[in-house]
Amino acid sequence: MSETSTRVPIEDEYVWTFFGPQAEYYLERWRLRQQGRRLTFNLAAFLAGLFWFAYRRMYLVFFCLLGFLLVESMAEEAVFGEPSTASTIAANLLFGSLYGFLGNNLYLWHAERKIRRLLALGLPKDELLVRLRRAGGTSWVPVLVMLALLVLFIGLYFWLGQTTQG
Repeated sequence: MSETSTRVPIEDEYVWTFFGPQAEYYLERWRLRQQGRRLTFNLAAFLAGLFWFAYRRMYLVFFCLLGFLLVESMAEEAVFGEPSTASTIAANLLFGSLYGFLGNNLYLWHAERKIRRLLALGLPKDELLVRLRRAGGTSWVPVLVMLALLVLFIGLYFWLGQTTQG
């Protein structure tokens, strides 16, 4: 349950329903967070990076991180020139670690925000559970869209490189 001095606790059933796949893992993290232990590590977020945020339907976080990455990459290239393989690997490990250490906390924040919004509607319990299930959980659709866009952008990058040289 989540409690602050002015907020009503959120029932475990609502949290469980929202989390969907891996609900037990996230419910355990939810309880640790309520005890003040906010720093945990999510291996899936570390390995999958931005794809994990999209898979967990955290679109606001996904786009904020994507924007930050794009600005950071442009600033890095402007200051240091073309990145070396070593600096690219270091940056990937740094961002992966950041995703790993912040992933659970960001997901729990996201879940609490969504659950509280739905609770505020005052829906009957059956309808609330349906909406929680729909709002939470996971989705492969944004991950597949991201992969398709990535392949498209990489292909376009190489195609443009070929047409400007030849």
